[in-house]
Amino acid sequence: MNYNDFENEIYKNEKKEMTYEKLEQIVASKVLGSIFWMIAGLLVTGTVGFFVIGGFYSGAIRPEIISPLILGALIVEFIVVVAFSAMTFTAKVGTLRVMFIVYSALNGITLSMLGVIYTGSSIIFAFLGTVVLFIVLGLYGYFTKEDLTKYGTMLKAGLIALIAMGIINIFFISEQLAWVSSILGVVIFIIYTAYDINRIKNNVIAYAIEEDMTILDRIEIHGALSLYLDFVNLFIYILRIIGKKK
Repeated sequence: MNYNDFENEIYKNEKKEMTYEKLEQIVASKVLGSIFWMIAGLLVTGTVGFFVIGGFYSGAIRPEIISPLILGALIVEFIVVVAFSAMTFTAKVGTLRVMFIVYSALNGITLSMLGVIYTGSSIIFAFLGTVVLFIVLGLYGYFTKEDLTKYGTMLKAGLIALIAMGIINIFFISEQLAWVSSILGVVIFIIYTAYDINRIKNNVIAYAIEEDMTILDRIEIHGALSLYLDFVNLFIYILRIIGKKK
């Protein structure tokens, strides 16, 4: 046994206690950091969407360019998300943050038409309902002792089923299928909210214990994108269920 091993053995109880407290601080900091960036992304999305809707109603944005604008934003969104995922562990953290904000802005363009389709009160109620569900499930995901990452395969299967239902409904245009898929979407993204918070927490713990502190900021911003997508999708599916169209 070398000196370091001997020292660790003699002082292991005190070191564990100190490490545990430090670990709690790091985990809380990074999870809150993910939530902070998620909120920043939502603010960017809401701001861009507000100006797009305002431009549409004021005539500054002509109706004939709305469809090409949204299609272009969707294509660039896809490229940004793919690039973000591919560069998560290689790009600078600052670059990932910029990509996240760019994605949020593009999403503001694609989601702006919700303000044209649905009434303002419906959007507000759906948003408030999403906030409440997100907070409750987020707290559960953070404080539960259960490792929710074991449900990842089931959630992915549910997400694939949800996408398949959406594609089928493009051709059949069934209100019943749309209703079922909306309910399924709410259930899936409610669970995803707790799952992603729990996953961020567990990832931070894993890398903090290994003292790989350089990757924690990457986990934080990657987690922010996951939570942002959970929130936006949950909001959309709730809006589809309770929303009143103009």
